[in-house]
Amino acid sequence: MSDFVWALKNGDLEQVKEHVEKAKDKHGISALLAAIWEGHTDCVKLLLQHGANKSGSTPDGISYLEAAEKEDIRALLI
Repeated sequence: MSDFVWALKNGDLEQVKEHVEKAKDKHGISALLAAIWEGHTDCVKLLLQHGANKSGSTPDGISYLEAAEKEDIRALLI
């Protein structure tokens, strides 16, 4: 069982938040950034509600706010 699943199973909210914030793929792309880039507003909203850090940046140093193309996602990141 992964640490993330263990935290979910045991209701360890702080650990869940840490996983949501820090989880990145091999290119440094977080779940939140992937949702922002793909324009998945509902996913962005869910991740933010569960502790994702909206003040992150892309691997190239661009803020999440600047990386967002959709206005409704930009509004969530302000």
